[in-house]
Amino acid sequence: MPNIEKLVLPRWCYHNKKSFRFAFSRWKNLKTLIIAHDHNLNGGFEFQAVGENCINLTNLKYLGYLHEYNAEQIVRCFQKLKRLSLRCSFLCVRGVLSLITGLQNHVILNLTHCVFHDVALLRQNVPAIGPVPSDDLVQAATQKLDKLIKCSHDCSFCKAWWERLTLTSLDKSRWHPYDKDWRNDEIEEFVF
Repeated sequence: MPNIEKLVLPRWCYHNKKSFRFAFSRWKNLKTLIIAHDHNLNGGFEFQAVGENCINLTNLKYLGYLHEYNAEQIVRCFQKLKRLSLRCSFLCVRGVLSLITGLQNHVILNLTHCVFHDVALLRQNVPAIGPVPSDDLVQAATQKLDKLIKCSHDCSFCKAWWERLTLTSLDKSRWHPYDKDWRNDEIEEFVF
């Protein structure tokens, strides 16, 4: 299937880097990639292999744990990216900020139903984990992007997930609301 334009990889696992690189080298026309990445299942994601081969990619939906390194890889490999959905992900605030400032063609960002954390504040024993993006993050996004999609403070989906988690049990391996809901998205290009 060399001419696919949209690819969805929900909670998948690849055998090795060579097979992954081979597959993506055949998808030159890929415009939309939706991936649910479970670091515990398949380690680091090969952003470079996708970026080198899928030069027409303008839409990325990434579900999972986004830390600063992943964000740096996305910025480095996907400069043509216009639409990015991080819906239902566990997000490092600094990583999201680097996406906002680093992606030059980026116009729409979806941050609905996410958990946000800030490592710097956690080191100062300040509660820095929560279901609402920081004011700094929202301000940076609204200044740079055409559209920021985020939950309201009284989002029932986020409240239900947040109630199930506590600060002592909160970790990225337990944040998987996309198990049932990954097909939905507020950005039309990602609806499956």
